[in-house]
Amino acid sequence: MLRKRCGVFCVLVLLLLVPAVHASAGGADVSQDYSRNLSPEEFAQQRIATANATVNVFYSRYCGTCHKVLPFIEEVSRQYPGVEVHYYDVYNSSENLTLFYEFGIRYNMHYASYPVLFAGESVVLEGSSPINEHTEEVFRSLDSGLIPDREYEKRWISEPYPGNGSTPPGPDPGINAFLVAAAGLIDGINPCAFAVLVFLLVSFTASRSRREMLFSGLAYVSAVFLFYILAGLGIMRFIEAAGLTYYFSMFAGIVAVIAGSISILNAFSDKFPVSLSIPRSSKGLMDTLMKKASIPAAFLLGIAVGVFELPCTGGIYLAILSLLSSEMTFYEGVPFLVLYNAFFVLPLLLITVAVYSGLSPAVVNEFRENHRRNLKLILGAALILIGVFVIWWQM
Repeated sequence: MLRKRCGVFCVLVLLLLVPAVHASAGGADVSQDYSRNLSPEEFAQQRIATANATVNVFYSRYCGTCHKVLPFIEEVSRQYPGVEVHYYDVYNSSENLTLFYEFGIRYNMHYASYPVLFAGESVVLEGSSPINEHTEEVFRSLDSGLIPDREYEKRWISEPYPGNGSTPPGPDPGINAFLVAAAGLIDGINPCAFAVLVFLLVSFTASRSRREMLFSGLAYVSAVFLFYILAGLGIMRFIEAAGLTYYFSMFAGIVAVIAGSISILNAFSDKFPVSLSIPRSSKGLMDTLMKKASIPAAFLLGIAVGVFELPCTGGIYLAILSLLSSEMTFYEGVPFLVLYNAFFVLPLLLITVAVYSGLSPAVVNEFRENHRRNLKLILGAALILIGVFVIWWQM
């Protein structure tokens, strides 16, 4: 009952806070839908025909990065009133989304993502960094008649990569490999993340050889890694397709702050009615898999833990996924997703190797019990910091 009440509370907080923050961050709605005097096909042909002499910006009203770059583009456009600018909100608009794909084909950007600015014969500025760095120069060149000119536009096209006619956009400086790896490692030292592994290794120590124990531990770690990778890819793909980056980021930030607060309260009192732990209802299944003491059972146990431990480890993961989704394309985010999960399972891998090398699982479990409070404090502080950062980053 308490878990249900906590979930309802989180949803209510989200419903109250997100619209308010979104209102302050969103600014004016600058979307332009197709003219009612033209069919969608005629409208698309008209826009494509004049694309090289105009600036065309595609965005989503629920994209956090879009909310940052749109005011900048509008400010630059006011300095060059002679340059025609068109804005298209692709969220919930099949016409604008179709036009977005048509522009992608026209500019040889078959995997374009928003926010993106198209101009001239070949100018494509995709993502916050390219837009912030080059938008003013593009407007100035259009205003002075230097573009459209494919030869002149080569200054914005360097080191082309397959499938595109422009430089692949780099990730925003707000997120980097160190931040992702550190978050994954902090998430990985969560007590409930490796408690099941310790019990699994204990069961193997009593009934099987050290070699089988090693393979069972590796199977468990591999299953956890695979589950979180697939879950992360699915969430990122859904966010990108639905255009809900902004709302998801705010939701993830709020969840991280709430989870961090609960973790800190749990560190000071075991009697706090809400805890970040694997549900008791799942322990019967896990006990059954551990008693089988086989490598396939260890792999299935890793999958089960990945499903059931989300209340315990999901806060940081959701926050990182929100940053990846809001600051880079899906394909750019994949390596960071792999990096995060590699560091997430690193403590599990080290424990497995240490036990295989002769360390007693009981010693590992004793360390976990003795430092549970400190680990919860570290996790809680990290959750709150990351959650606040995600919310601030979207504002």
